[in-house]
Amino acid sequence: MTREHYDCENCGACCRCFPIFAIEADAARAPAIRQEGRQLEPHLATVDKAYQLHPLPFLESCAFLKEDQLCRIYATRPEVCRRFEAGSKQCQEARARVGIGSVPS
Repeated sequence: MTREHYDCENCGACCRCFPIFAIEADAARAPAIRQEGRQLEPHLATVDKAYQLHPLPFLESCAFLKEDQLCRIYATRPEVCRRFEAGSKQCQEARARVGIGSVPS
C-alpha cells in the first residue's frame, strides 16, 4: 500500500485551519515572529506557546502565508510547522476544510 503524495506548494491549508503558536526559540530564529505575531500575555504563555501566528484579527491565515500559499519565513519557520507532516491525518483534514481532497474514512 503506497501513501499518496501530498504537495505543500500552493496549498497552505494547515496555515489556514489550525491555531499556530511559536516559542521563544522560534522568535529568536525568525525575528519577524516578534514583529508580526501576537505575543501572548504572561499568564497565557507556556513553554510551548509564546507567540500566536494564527488566528489573528483581520487575517484568514497565518501571518506569514503569502498569496501564492507559500510561507514567507519557510527557512526559519516555527518548530510546530517543521513537525507538521504532509499527508498526515491533520493535513488531510485541513485540505478537506479548504476544499482540497477529502477527509479519510
